[in-house]
Amino acid sequence: MAIQFREVSYHYPSGGVNFYQAITDISLEIAPKDEFICLVGETGSGKSTLAQHMNALIFPTSGAVEIFGSKITSKRNKKIKYNDLRKHVGLVFQFPEYQLFEETVEKDIMFGPLNFKVPHDEAKLLAEKAIRQVGLDETYLKRNPFNLSGGEKKRVSIAGILALDPSILVLDEPTSGLDPAGKKQLMELFAKIHRDTGKTTIVITHDMDLVYEYATRVLVLHEGGLVFDGVPEALFRRDDLQSFSLDYPETIRIMKLVKTEFDLDIDIYKQTVTEAAREIERVMLG
Repeated sequence: MAIQFREVSYHYPSGGVNFYQAITDISLEIAPKDEFICLVGETGSGKSTLAQHMNALIFPTSGAVEIFGSKITSKRNKKIKYNDLRKHVGLVFQFPEYQLFEETVEKDIMFGPLNFKVPHDEAKLLAEKAIRQVGLDETYLKRNPFNLSGGEKKRVSIAGILALDPSILVLDEPTSGLDPAGKKQLMELFAKIHRDTGKTTIVITHDMDLVYEYATRVLVLHEGGLVFDGVPEALFRRDDLQSFSLDYPETIRIMKLVKTEFDLDIDIYKQTVTEAAREIERVMLG
């Protein structure tokens, strides 16, 4: 496995002898290939904290995280090259401004490779490749990142991570602040990168529609604990989602209403509007 959590807990200090317990006794495994994971949970459930453990940005208070064979505990190990681990597991923050600081998009994308001693000319080629991977043309490379739209900034911040060619890609709330069309475009981009490279992709999100459509696996955090780890359909067939402060995808909510209102014997678990319409048509037309 690429990443293994073994009874990991983490708390943030909050002054004096007090602390805030963010995650508690998390155990899970993440493969390096072929997983498209959505990490969900209410605000404050520990999603971002869990993600930051995946590339040793923070260390467990107790337990251990093994990242590509390196064991991370509460104590820093001088034998471990933590920056190398962060190259293997690329983390894209929720707010792109946290990752953008150079005067041009090209310099921003090149920063990571250059920091890892990649030759300048090779870093330029990586920047050109990465900007294309996120669906922008090479004219963006000479633009100031702070003059871009919110969606474009998100793409540039993702390109900066892709230029490092991480084994695993972790994206913290990448669709926040976008309209439905923008969310769809960005999720299609992640799905394409996942298909083209086979890299395991982990998306933190609150959007259950995106989870149902794209995820092959869902991790649910609630009050700092891992309460579900499985496929989307198994999650949405549960009757207790509201106890985790989660809702059902829109298609399931609508199909439930149709089933009840018209007393139809339909399968309500359809991922898309088209599939839902076909199911209703099948029953209505006999």
